[in-house]
Amino acid sequence: MSKSGDNSIRVICRFRPFNKLEAANGSKNIITVSSERTSLKIKGSESDHTFAFDRVFDETESQRQVYDDAARPVVEDILAGYNGTIFVYGQTGSGKTHTMQGPSIDNDELKGIIPRMIEHVFEGISNADENIEFIVKASYIEIYMEKIRDLLDERKDNLKVREEKGKGIWVEGA
Repeated sequence: MSKSGDNSIRVICRFRPFNKLEAANGSKNIITVSSERTSLKIKGSESDHTFAFDRVFDETESQRQVYDDAARPVVEDILAGYNGTIFVYGQTGSGKTHTMQGPSIDNDELKGIIPRMIEHVFEGISNADENIEFIVKASYIEIYMEKIRDLLDERKDNLKVREEKGKGIWVEGA
């Protein structure tokens, strides 16, 4: 279990910085994040709306900060022998790729959660007792327009969700 001792489900909201087009068009930020970083207010044209989360990251917070808070505990649990999942949801252009892959995997400031997780997992394996055996399996799937596809194997583009008593729920073929 992670150092925090809490491996429960957390709901985290992340706002990426404006991209070049948004900045050039003079886009305005309509989000206000609470000082506790657990809620946000969206300024609407008719009324404001407030939403609560376990953690909110605004556009000023770094990829490292997002990783350390959102993903590092999951990797620590994985290295302790537990399964881990990071589920990312958002509309097109909302920042899923920015957060997960990052604008550049070669730049330590810009790389996202996935390259940081890979480094962390293999660093943990190389630092582990040599008598411990590790089996590493990873899935990277996308659900879009009610179709599931494997992003690691583009030939697998219409996968099915399966459920079996005792085995649980999984995506067949991923």
